[in-house]
Amino acid sequence: MAPAAAAEPLEGKKRSVSPGREENETKKPNLDQGKQKKKQPKIHKRKYKAKEVDPTSPMGVLQYEIKELLQQHGLEEESISNDMSSILNDSESFNKHHRIVENAKILRLSSNGDGLTLINHPNKENGKQIALVPFGLPGDIVKIRVFKSHPLYVETDLLEVIESSPNRNDSLINCRYFGKCSGCQYQNVDYNQQLIFKKQTIENAYKYLAPILSKNDQLPSISSTEPSPLQFTYRTKLTPHFNLPYSKPVLTTPPSLGFGAKGKPAWRPQAQGGDFSVLDIEECSIGTSIINQGMKNERTKFHKEFKNYKKGATILLREDTTTLTKEETFDESKHPGSVNQETQEISKIEINIENDDSKHEKLIKTCVTDPRQIVTEYINGFTFEFSAGEFFQNNNSILPAVTNYVKNNLSIPNSLPNEPNYLVDAYCGSGLFSITCSKNVSRVIGVEVSADSVKFAERNAKTNNIENATFIVGKAEKIFGSIDTPSNRTSVILDPPRKGCDDVFLNQLSDYHPAKIVYISCNVHSQARDVDWFINKTGNGKDYYVESIKGFDFFPQTHHVESVAVELYVPRKCSATNRIIKAKDHASVQINIANVDEEGRAIAGSNTTYALAGHIRGRGEADDSLNRLAQQDGLLKNVWSYSR
Repeated sequence: MAPAAAAEPLEGKKRSVSPGREENETKKPNLDQGKQKKKQPKIHKRKYKAKEVDPTSPMGVLQYEIKELLQQHGLEEESISNDMSSILNDSESFNKHHRIVENAKILRLSSNGDGLTLINHPNKENGKQIALVPFGLPGDIVKIRVFKSHPLYVETDLLEVIESSPNRNDSLINCRYFGKCSGCQYQNVDYNQQLIFKKQTIENAYKYLAPILSKNDQLPSISSTEPSPLQFTYRTKLTPHFNLPYSKPVLTTPPSLGFGAKGKPAWRPQAQGGDFSVLDIEECSIGTSIINQGMKNERTKFHKEFKNYKKGATILLREDTTTLTKEETFDESKHPGSVNQETQEISKIEINIENDDSKHEKLIKTCVTDPRQIVTEYINGFTFEFSAGEFFQNNNSILPAVTNYVKNNLSIPNSLPNEPNYLVDAYCGSGLFSITCSKNVSRVIGVEVSADSVKFAERNAKTNNIENATFIVGKAEKIFGSIDTPSNRTSVILDPPRKGCDDVFLNQLSDYHPAKIVYISCNVHSQARDVDWFINKTGNGKDYYVESIKGFDFFPQTHHVESVAVELYVPRKCSATNRIIKAKDHASVQINIANVDEEGRAIAGSNTTYALAGHIRGRGEADDSLNRLAQQDGLLKNVWSYSR
């Protein structure tokens, strides 16, 4: 081991000399000796924390909308950007940005139902800011208050409508909370115009999230949005909630119980609910009658018991329906529900129905608050039971139209008489589509990740005397390995959650190669992304085209829209021959298309011959008349696009 270094004598150590002082210079006395020098407080700068957003979420779609606005108005991103560091750390900059702006014109709607406008930038000459204006409608001239900034846009409150849009009719408002509550956006818009807005949402979704299909003109025209038979009093489920402060003070008055506020708008002074982040709401105009009775009951109960809560909570209100014959009486012990706090009886609404055979039946509506309680819905002649807290569509008035549309789009083109056909229902839940679509197919296989939902699906199939349906517990991403139906005779229904399908599932779906796919979605943006990815990125995707896209208005008065997209597999067993006629600018095409069996051989008697002729504008481009003729038949459209 090396010897330790000798310690240096203390007197040999010399302290480093301060700059500008000679070594032997006499040190000046420290007049402040004994006083502790104060430390300067460390300045912590606030930083803008950008959250990662899903491109198919409202904030993700907003990025596409911002980009489109920039293109339409000849602006660069730099001209609308905000210096977030300055805004967050400089009070003068903060106040300069968060201001009142008058005479702003609403240019369009976002996918979330908010108005979008361009206002002058407070820091950039000739610069602009993109502002979100809840309750603003295209064409409105408004006064707004900017209250929150983001790198590429600002959030605002609507203070006053200076000049109304042709789309605005405030006399239509049917709710004392509209203008504050975040639940509805379009109560002051004619219902037909609401349907147009929702069709535009679907069009924009495919433009933004299905770029390849859009660019190549491979999408059909979006069909008109299917209206809801009920525009109010349709919601069979509501979930009012309340918050409690973290400091847990002793509360003397109950906190607000209701739904979230949309900022602090002032454009409608008569709007009620208070000024807190959760509005105090006594009734909801889009909820059914029994749901509103349940809300009244639970509010009364909450006002008595609010001191027992240690944190905020959500209250479930779910409609339950019981059918009785004319002679039967309602047994409350078998059907628990929300209790009237004055009478201590279960609140119920009785509806008498006269059937075609003149036999009177009664529907008893109650409101359930226990998430584990079993409730019943009657859809298009079918009975469905499920747990009150589980997912089930909340507008049963439009469900017959939706289930009929899906059922009618499951048929496989050019099928021979008595030829078997099959259905796979991925994400089947408690069996809504499996059961309502079961009568037109030879066999149904429903797949669901929730074992409880599968139990209800089996139970519902038995209740409705459906004998050709089986249900499997498992992830949709792994189902096709256990599906034994021939793919060329099988249609697949997709009804995924809002996030849509992942790449693993779409690749397996492509490998399975079904004859038809019907994709139902509560988020048209994830649907558009998935359809584009499936057709252009998966192995067999090129064999499909989008036959139709149609919206269904499950939630009138709101921005929400559900979409059904139908994808059709085109058999490749066909021949296409082109020849140039003497006139070099004309072409004729003969296309023979035939169905094929499982081994790829043409089925005798199933072929169809098309003869087309048209003017050639340039290489690979046919005359519009030729294109229109081809598009009269979806199968021909795909083959014609492929052959040319």
